[in-house]
Amino acid sequence: MTCVHCGSDEVVKRGTTGKDAQQYWCKACETYFNDLTDTIFGQHRFELEEMFYTIKEMRSERSAQIARDLDRDYEAVLNFVHEVQEASGEIDEFELSEVCEADEIYVTAGEKGREDEDSSPRERGLKKRGVETSRETNHQC
Repeated sequence: MTCVHCGSDEVVKRGTTGKDAQQYWCKACETYFNDLTDTIFGQHRFELEEMFYTIKEMRSERSAQIARDLDRDYEAVLNFVHEVQEASGEIDEFELSEVCEADEIYVTAGEKGREDEDSSPRERGLKKRGVETSRETNHQC
């Protein structure tokens, strides 16, 4: 770990923050910083879970709905959404030069179980309009 302020590697762990981020003390420049320093996550009073929820839902839900779900101020949620959108536009593509290892992550592949309000109920059967079947025909002698 290196200091985000001076770049020194004379850094020691000093507990955690209110957001459960690891906090560090730099012996060289005598400043505190944490895992969230200089990120969009470090600038907000939202809990980490709330920020991740917002990021997950912002593509499919309106900011007003997310604010209601989290019981948070609409303007605060909207500002965070705008910061995420701005930051994601600044990400440059890069290529990994060596083997990279990552932990598993659960990715939602679909919306199974969620009702689609716009779709009508599925129709069943092979009935064609205007075609009578033998049961429907009245046979009179």
